[in-house]
Amino acid sequence: MTKKEHKVLNRFPANFSSEFRNPCWYEGTELQCVPYFYQLGSFKCGTTDVWDKLVQHPDVLPVAKEPHWWAWRRFGYMLTPIHEELVRKTRRKTGQGNDHSIQWYLNLFRIQAVEQVTKNPRLVFGDASISNLWGLGIYDWEELFTNETDPPVFLADVIHAIQPKAKIIAILRDPVEKLWTTYMLEQWKKMVSPQKFHAHFKRLTKESLQCESINSPLYCAFMYGTTADISLNNMLYQGVFYLYLQQWVDVFGLENIHVMRLEDWIKDPITELEETLKYLELDPLPHDVLSSIVNRSTKNVNERAKRKNFTMLASTRRELQDFYRPWNQRLADLLKNQKFTWDY
Repeated sequence: MTKKEHKVLNRFPANFSSEFRNPCWYEGTELQCVPYFYQLGSFKCGTTDVWDKLVQHPDVLPVAKEPHWWAWRRFGYMLTPIHEELVRKTRRKTGQGNDHSIQWYLNLFRIQAVEQVTKNPRLVFGDASISNLWGLGIYDWEELFTNETDPPVFLADVIHAIQPKAKIIAILRDPVEKLWTTYMLEQWKKMVSPQKFHAHFKRLTKESLQCESINSPLYCAFMYGTTADISLNNMLYQGVFYLYLQQWVDVFGLENIHVMRLEDWIKDPITELEETLKYLELDPLPHDVLSSIVNRSTKNVNERAKRKNFTMLASTRRELQDFYRPWNQRLADLLKNQKFTWDY
């Protein structure tokens, strides 16, 4: 760990207060809190809809879904694509240009949640930044660890060092469908077509082969698949869930991570929500309440892409399935659940 990472780690206590369900501690008379759970995912995997339903539980505070502090802001990311007013309010409290500081992250929740937690110790909140899935522990590791060929520390390691009992939820999706819908979302203003998507996929494949000719797939996935500048990402890697989720399983243990598939969420949201609440150790809700929650409108649906009404070329689908098949199998083996092969 660098001095910067040690500074982050040293801000946290060895043990959190037993007074609260959410991980909190006192600094003098001031209460500080960090998330009770972290929701991992990726673009177009249903994370926004799952989050919307989770925060309907009376014991879950509806804080801002994606602060992107751990994976991006901590390393200098300053943009405000979402939660703009909250980000600016947090900056006014912390100091301009200090988004990278741990105090910024703590202040974010002091503004939104700490007062409520103080009044009701049963309340909890989460952080559903999709970037948490692929976060690095040290951003400039290549300069600091010149003998390492792969990232030596991942975000999973850092959060586990701070919160070994943190609840981790991951939401995944058939990576072929994920890439298709992400492309349609990002390119909707342009003249898109199934043929252009095929060319897009071929370009991503060429770039990945070039990277892997001199680096490991792990290196390429973390260094070229998940930058804060989405326009520079090789989106092909973002569907190789195994490479990212393996880091979380390695440190937290499979038994301590709740992994969902978007397909199951769509098919039977009540059961999926019940199981997620059980994993979070939250009070069960009556069936009629669960039903009313899952019947809320689906969040973050790509309506623009739906209006395009395109179908992926069969040849594109076959080639994408060939690319992802071995990675899906490794994911299924990691999770001990063959559903994560997506049957291809």
